[in-house]
Amino acid sequence: MMTLGAGISLEKNPTLAAKEAVRSARTKMQKERVNLAIVFSSTDLSSPPLLKTIGSMLEGVPIIGASGLAVISNQGILKHGLAIMLVSFPKSIHYNAACTREISVKGGLAAGEELGDKLLQQFKNIPRTLGLVFSDKLIEEDSNFIYGLQTRLGSSFPLVGAYASNNPSLLKTHLYYHQDIFSDACAGILLGGKLSFGLGVKHGWKPLGKPHTVTSVKGNLVEKIDDKPAVKFYEHYLDCDSAKLKTELKRISVLYPLGIYLAGEEEYLLRNILSIEENGSLRFQSNVPQDSRIRLMIGTKETCLDATRHAVDEAKKGLSASVSEMKKMETNNFAVVFSSLSRYALLRKELDKELEIIKEGLGPDTPLIGLYAHGELAPLRAANRLGKVYIHNQTVSVLNIGG
Repeated sequence: MMTLGAGISLEKNPTLAAKEAVRSARTKMQKERVNLAIVFSSTDLSSPPLLKTIGSMLEGVPIIGASGLAVISNQGILKHGLAIMLVSFPKSIHYNAACTREISVKGGLAAGEELGDKLLQQFKNIPRTLGLVFSDKLIEEDSNFIYGLQTRLGSSFPLVGAYASNNPSLLKTHLYYHQDIFSDACAGILLGGKLSFGLGVKHGWKPLGKPHTVTSVKGNLVEKIDDKPAVKFYEHYLDCDSAKLKTELKRISVLYPLGIYLAGEEEYLLRNILSIEENGSLRFQSNVPQDSRIRLMIGTKETCLDATRHAVDEAKKGLSASVSEMKKMETNNFAVVFSSLSRYALLRKELDKELEIIKEGLGPDTPLIGLYAHGELAPLRAANRLGKVYIHNQTVSVLNIGG
């Protein structure tokens, strides 16, 4: 079975934080060899000494992770802190980590293809099960990035991950790969062999009004909805003019995102508004397809937390089914959780309640690690079928890995 060790630190000094978290995690592993380290930290700890210290203590172990506005752990949500998950795999599980830099120069498609090629290098004639992927939030062409990965790994291959996030006052986000910190990069790990997992992806926002159609769009810039300036869509539903929308944009973006209908899927794909342009166009956090059927969405704290319960249930059931299918008698498992910054903004004082729902649902003995992300990467539906992978806004993704 896998052997696991999770450690955290609230130290303000990156070197001291790294030492404390690694030592705590190693103690729980009882001196087992380590094959992988997943590392998430708040942005104030993101610095070269952090990774150098972790790397020197783990002696060549692959390290992968990212910085975020807050970190998720069994001990709580850390607005300042470091969380590390150390994993020792049995010989029946295979893995390979890789990184691609300068993605803004290469473009999303080429960056995705390159990362996919690198991940596959150690997987000749070995069945692949799951990919865990991280990317800089500043990357554009996110749909092309996913498509590039899928051309190499398979159009329905399950990929789960996150875009690194940051404090709004900081211009850069950071990815962690081995002992280096990168911006403008993407990294991932490919897992295969006798590995089991379950995945739940939910958001909790509900559609309002009738369907509408995106009639003019360039990437993430929606110019027209129903052949009218896109801002008219929000002016109509919220009964206010463009000037008021701009002053309340942050609140409106969280409470009333755009929902994209995708045939055959259980959930609408959500998009947050980033800005309202002078010509009435709306710039969203991720791409919106031409001719999309869309709805205005609304969410509350209650529907948001209810979605978390459903995501945890799906992750638990999915892992149980996967273990049963592989006819395994015993497994250890850990969870990786990605929750959106929009959920962070909406829940605020209820953030701990979302974490308690996750911990209670997975069980108190399940080690977990996670990040509040700028965007989440996952199949849209995870119950019974793993569909196409998308970039999500406002979701919570619960990945339950067993082996």
